[in-house]
Amino acid sequence: MMLYRTARTLARLTVRELAAEADVSTATITKLENGKDLKPATLHKIRTVLEEHGVEFIPHKRWAEWVQPRFGGKRDDSRQ
Repeated sequence: MMLYRTARTLARLTVRELAAEADVSTATITKLENGKDLKPATLHKIRTVLEEHGVEFIPHKRWAEWVQPRFGGKRDDSRQ
């Protein structure tokens, strides 16, 4: 799915880097980016890493979701 390839690009991560940080295989990232369905828990791990790298997933009127850079870049949980 282009959404996840775009999100990875916005996060400035390679397939290998995203896979390593999400603790999944590179084949899993490739499957996701090619539109294959993943287990919800696996998808959650990947999305969490992308969000930690400053990607925001947003509901959209025309598409199910859209991604954009989060204002301020990487998430800083220490500010909560």
